[in-house]
Amino acid sequence: MSTPPPAALPIAGLQTSVPVKDTGTRERALSAATEILRREGYSRLTMERIAAGSGVAKTTLYRRWPTKAALCMELYLEVASRELHDPDTGDVAGDLRHIFNTVVHLQTRTVAGPAFIGLLAEAQLDPEASAAFLADFAVQRRAITRQVLKRAMERGEIRANTDIDLVIDALGGAMTFRLLQGHAPLSREFADGLVRLLLSGCRTSKDGRARKKPRARGKTR
Repeated sequence: MSTPPPAALPIAGLQTSVPVKDTGTRERALSAATEILRREGYSRLTMERIAAGSGVAKTTLYRRWPTKAALCMELYLEVASRELHDPDTGDVAGDLRHIFNTVVHLQTRTVAGPAFIGLLAEAQLDPEASAAFLADFAVQRRAITRQVLKRAMERGEIRANTDIDLVIDALGGAMTFRLLQGHAPLSREFADGLVRLLLSGCRTSKDGRARKKPRARGKTR
C-alpha cells in the first residue's frame, strides 16, 4: 500500500493527519489493522494485535494514534482519498448520486466499512473521549459533498438559502441507517429516490429564481 500523491487527494481535502515521513511504520500498522478488520471486525482489533502483526512497537503506535478509533479514522480517510473524488458531472443530482454510490461501495466492499462501524461504536461507548477526533472526522468526511452543494448554489441549481448541513445529514443519515439496520438494500434505486427527495426541497427554477409556492385553491375575492 503506497501513500497517494497529493494530486490523488480529493479537491475538498480528505487528508490524513500523520506526516508523510516514516511511512514504512505507518503503512505496516495500517496494513496489519486492515487484515484484522477484514477477517474479524472492529471488536477484535487491539493495539497489541496491530503491534504483533506489523512489527511496530506498541509505544510507537500510541504516539501516532492515541486510540484504535483514531487509527481507524485515518484508515477510513486513506481509503476514501483513493476512492472518493469530486465528480463534477455538471449536475448536482448526478454529483450526489455518484458520491452516494461511491460511499456505499466504500462501506460495503472495502475495509472502510468495518472501520466506520468501529468509529460509530466508539462514539457510543466513550462519547467524551471520542468527541474531538470524531468532529474532525465529520468535517473531512463531509467536505466533498459540501463542495458539490456550494457549487450547485453558485450555479443556481439550488436555492441560496439551502441548509447545506441539513442536506448532508439527511443524505448520510439515510445511508447509515440502512447500513446499520440492514432492513433494505443500499441500491442505486434508493440513491436515485433519496437524491430526488432531497433536491425537491431546495431546487430552483430553470431561470435560477427560487420556485414560488403554489397559491391555495379557493375562491378569489
